[in-house]
Amino acid sequence: MFIFAMSVYANEVKYILHEECINALYKPAILFFEYENIYPVRDSRGMVLRFELNNPKSEYYELCSDTIQKLAKIESFLAKIKNPVIIEVHVADIVSDSLKKWEISAVLAGNIEKALIQENGELKHRVHSVGYGEFLPAKNTPNNGSNFTNRVDIIILCNISGE
Repeated sequence: MFIFAMSVYANEVKYILHEECINALYKPAILFFEYENIYPVRDSRGMVLRFELNNPKSEYYELCSDTIQKLAKIESFLAKIKNPVIIEVHVADIVSDSLKKWEISAVLAGNIEKALIQENGELKHRVHSVGYGEFLPAKNTPNNGSNFTNRVDIIILCNISGE
């Protein structure tokens, strides 16, 4: 099954999602993240690396050490592939007096993107981030990688060459 993703920018490559690509990423990811509390999940867009966001505090603008350690492991996996990446942050259990949940998740997504790019400058042009707040709750399915209400989904898109 092929699904085309529309390009936002004229000079951006158009990607195609391909089952062979997802399988090629999924099997090594299962082994690579086996003891890291990072859960690879197949997705219609490619493959998702999902982990619980333990960061939510009043200091949401700073990443906790657990998140930074997970990002270092993810960065080493992303360094081995050339696929574009989307960082999605979902928060449902964070309360702030001054910001809405989607604003908090957008700040966290930007900080996660910045942390990944600082570790590996080559990721700069293929990593993008978005915060969804509470608007895309975790689906309660048996194979979704965990039903975290506060979570980070790092989506590795599959492209037309099957990388």
